[in-house]
Amino acid sequence: MEYNNLTLQEAVRLVFLASRYKRGLTQNGLSIISNITRQFISQIEIGKRHPSIFTLCALANAYEIPLSAFFEEVDKLYPLLANEKFLPENDSLQTSEPNKIATAYIKNAKKKCHRKRK
Repeated sequence: MEYNNLTLQEAVRLVFLASRYKRGLTQNGLSIISNITRQFISQIEIGKRHPSIFTLCALANAYEIPLSAFFEEVDKLYPLLANEKFLPENDSLQTSEPNKIATAYIKNAKKKCHRKRK
């Protein structure tokens, strides 16, 4: 498979954000257990910064999951975004198919978080 950088960055961003929601953590809580600053976590989640492999390793360690599990999730999401020709600079918010996919993905992560808390 050939990866498009913009689509891959968006898939990683969404999985990074969803991982936090699934565990019911705040940005501050994730910061404490991962030793990643809350500001950096925020910038990754809004797409201003891109996590290095070392940041992703810190996240996997914080969640006590193998790094491969994170990338498996990216590989599941990537084709959904790629099939819709994800182009963030051209997308209008809330209306494009990639944004609908991203919104649904995050909503699903939040639902899983709420189920665990009950």
